[in-house]
Amino acid sequence: MKCREKLLCNLKVWAILLFCGITVTIAQTPERIAQDARAATVLLEMKKNRGGNSQGSGFFVGNGLIATNYHVIEGATAGTVKLVDAQKRFDIQGYTAIDKKRDLAIIRVENLRAPTLPLGNSDTVKVGETVYTIGNPRGLEGTFAAGHISNIQQRGTPRVQDKMLQISAPISLGSSGGAVLNTSGAVIGIAVETRGDGQNLNFAIPVNFLKQLLRNMGPVTPLAADATSTPKNPPPDILGLILLSAIAFCVIKFLPTVTAESLLITIGIAIGLGVIKTLIIAIMTHPVLPAIAADTFKAFLTAVPPDDLIHALEECNNCFQQLLFAIVKLPVYIVGTAFLLGIANKAVPGFKLEGFFNTFFVAILIVGGEVFVRWVTPWV
Repeated sequence: MKCREKLLCNLKVWAILLFCGITVTIAQTPERIAQDARAATVLLEMKKNRGGNSQGSGFFVGNGLIATNYHVIEGATAGTVKLVDAQKRFDIQGYTAIDKKRDLAIIRVENLRAPTLPLGNSDTVKVGETVYTIGNPRGLEGTFAAGHISNIQQRGTPRVQDKMLQISAPISLGSSGGAVLNTSGAVIGIAVETRGDGQNLNFAIPVNFLKQLLRNMGPVTPLAADATSTPKNPPPDILGLILLSAIAFCVIKFLPTVTAESLLITIGIAIGLGVIKTLIIAIMTHPVLPAIAADTFKAFLTAVPPDDLIHALEECNNCFQQLLFAIVKLPVYIVGTAFLLGIANKAVPGFKLEGFFNTFFVAILIVGGEVFVRWVTPWV
């Protein structure tokens, strides 16, 4: 009789909870969570457009649908997935949705079925909660690890400038796109990056962003359609040409240490500097050049000092390159301008710059003037 009353009491409690729309989560053992997560986790191998292959992680979120990071599939012309510890590989048809800002992608694979992982609510995550990561760090398939929510970064990181979960559960290269789970076995985040300048500084994208992306899926877009499309050459920076020419004209015209015998010579030198700079930028960023050269030059032109100098100086190669480019960009521009002025000094009759230091002083004024105008008017 007591057992019957207890059973009826439990049924009443569950009925009330369901009627009120309350979701009850039941903690599971780490062994059970690992078992379920491994069954839904895949290893991605991507063939990149610029040569070479890369690996990443992902997990099933639907019938033939796999969630991962956008940077895992970015620039890929083709790719395959396979379940953890399996041998057979399946071709990726393409993606059904991407969110570049939050580094998320949903890809489709045919003829591969696996359990899906339940998606939790990342808005209710608290600092100190126990979490688990599952992925393929360094190609070590199905690696499962435990940790905690260390912090919730509301402003994100340089890679993902939105809310991020900071976790102590370890991740490494190859973990990108793997699931971060709570003690109920529900996904609360997607592993995205780690920092090598500290201990256990790892980050995950909140799963609620993935849930938004799942609601906005479209038809399958082949990977190659995005990766192999020929980029259009950007239009010349006409405004930049005019700006540099105007500043050079003012310096050459009104600086007493520069001699230009006629207005025509002054205009010619000023416009010449602007045209040469514009042509160099257009040539170095043209799609016909090797992608690595064009991308490096673009990174050089747009480099700004990183926010975290300690991180850049220690172990982050990308941030260190950004810092290096930001430091040398201005001196290189000044030296290049001085070199062109020196050529004009020798080649153009009626144009005189007296001395090496004077040539560099004129170059510094021209470059400094352009930098100042761009700083006070960032739309230029």
